[in-house]
Amino acid sequence: MAESSVVVGVFEDVDQARQAYDSLRAQGFGADYVSLANPQEMDRPQLDLRYLIEAGIPDEEARFYAQEFSEGHALVTVRVAGLPPASARKAVALLQGHGAYDAHAGRERRGPYAPNIRTEQPSPFFDLTYPEDLAQPASDQPPSHRQEERPE
Repeated sequence: MAESSVVVGVFEDVDQARQAYDSLRAQGFGADYVSLANPQEMDRPQLDLRYLIEAGIPDEEARFYAQEFSEGHALVTVRVAGLPPASARKAVALLQGHGAYDAHAGRERRGPYAPNIRTEQPSPFFDLTYPEDLAQPASDQPPSHRQEERPE
């Protein structure tokens, strides 16, 4: 089983997805860790498989999520790479508590939910760096003013 650095929740009800997203944010998961994809609010209800795979979702699972999305189901994703394992477990519990299922559990919710998450992998996402910063030696770069929200 391929490991994943992203926990995904599929929701048949978009209101449940919004509640799950709001709960995750209220529990300290930053906007750069959590996202909500609602096919009803997009011009075309289709996800780019390459984006899902590059985000750290195994290929077969990415195909499952793209299919669910194309059928009108909302997705909530939580980037768990680099987070403490307790935070990843909290994200899974919150998603399940709001009625989510994933590629492992399926719509029938028979299998385990997110059995393959891996938090110790480096994050597949990167902070934005301006080209002029790359040209300066590290000692000449101004200190970062951005503080990343990180759940405990």
